[in-house]
Amino acid sequence: IDFEGDGAIPQSLTEIELYADNIITFIDDGPCVEVGHLIEYCPVDHTAPQPANNNAFIEQILSSYIGPRAILALAAILYGTNFSLGALMNDNLPASAATSGRMVLAALVLSPFLLQLKPNLRSSVFLGGAFVSLGYVSQSIALIDTSPATVSFLGSCTVLVCPLLQWIVNKKPMGIKDAPQTWLAAILCLAGVATLELFDPSSSASFSLTESMSRLGVGDALSLVQAVGFGVGIFMSEKMMKEEPDAALPITAGMVATTAFFSMIWCFADGWMREPGWENFGLPGLFLDPNMRTVAMAVAWTGIISTSANFCVEITALGRVPSSEASVILATEPLWASLFAALWLSTDFGANDYIGGFLMISACLVNTLQPSFFHGIIGDDEEV
Repeated sequence: IDFEGDGAIPQSLTEIELYADNIITFIDDGPCVEVGHLIEYCPVDHTAPQPANNNAFIEQILSSYIGPRAILALAAILYGTNFSLGALMNDNLPASAATSGRMVLAALVLSPFLLQLKPNLRSSVFLGGAFVSLGYVSQSIALIDTSPATVSFLGSCTVLVCPLLQWIVNKKPMGIKDAPQTWLAAILCLAGVATLELFDPSSSASFSLTESMSRLGVGDALSLVQAVGFGVGIFMSEKMMKEEPDAALPITAGMVATTAFFSMIWCFADGWMREPGWENFGLPGLFLDPNMRTVAMAVAWTGIISTSANFCVEITALGRVPSSEASVILATEPLWASLFAALWLSTDFGANDYIGGFLMISACLVNTLQPSFFHGIIGDDEEV
C-alpha cells in the first residue's frame, strides 16, 4: 500500500491497514507481497490473505499475473463467435428479436444473483448496462448489412475508449510523454479503420476519397457506436469490481438484465410483434419450431455461453486487470470473429481486410507497452 502517495511500495512497515473487505490487518514489519499486480499487501505471515468465500484454486488463478489475462483471452474467443452467429440469427429473425432472445435467456440464467446486488451498486449497474445495451443493439443492427469481420474489427476501437475515459473521469495524465503507447495505438487504430472502410481492392480505378466515403453505410457507423458502448461498459465494470471484488455475479446479472430490458423495448418498438406468426420469433416459441432449430441453438449459445457465462468471467477478471489493458486483450476478438466467419460463413477477405486487421491488432499490441519503452525515442525529462 502506498502510504506516502509517492508511488513507492514500502518494504517494511508498522501500520494498521483497512483491507478492501473491511478486515483489519495489523502490519508488523513484514515484507510486502504483490498479488495480481494490482493490490499490494504487507501481511504478518508474508502471504496474501484469501477471501473466505472463494474457492482457493480459483483465487490462486485470479491472483496470478497470467490467470485473469488468460480468462480475458478466452472471453475474447467466445465473444468472437457472436458475430457469425449474430449474422445467422439476423438472416432468420428480426434483429431486435435475435438480440432480445439471447439477452432474455442470459438474464434468466443469471436471475438468482440479481437479488444479491448491493444498493450502492444499483445506479452504476444500470448505467453500465445501458451502455452495454447500446453496444449490443448497435452491433446487431450493423450485422444486417455489414460483414461480421468488419463489425468486429471496428469494434476494436474500444482500445481508445477506455484510455479516453481514464483521462476524462480519472484525470489520468495522457500527454505524449505520459502515455506514448496510447497515442501510437490511436494512430494505428485510425489507420486500420481507414483501410477497412476507405480502401476497395476490387476497384481498378485510382483511389478517390469521395467515392470511398460514399461507400460508408449505417452499419459502419453503428460498428463504431458499439465500441463506445462496450468501452464504457468495460470501464464501469472495472470500477465496480474494485469497489466490490466479490460481486461479479450480481453485477453481471444486473447489467445483463438491463440489456434484456432495453432489448425488449426495442422489440415492442420494432413492430414485428404485430405480424402473424410472431410467436415463432420469440421465446419460447423459437425453441418449439422444428424449422428454427439451428437458429434456436445459436440463440442458446449466444445467450447462455457467450453472453451470461462469458460476461461473468470477464467481469471477474476485470477486477484484477486495468481496463486499458483489458480492452487490449478483448480487442483480439476480431481475429477470432474473422476465423469463425471464414469457417462458418465462407467469408472472403480482401487486401483491405488483411491490412486493416493487421493495423487494428498492432494497435492492441502497442497499447500493452510501458511508457518507459518509448523514452529512448521521445526523450526522458527525468533528471539523471
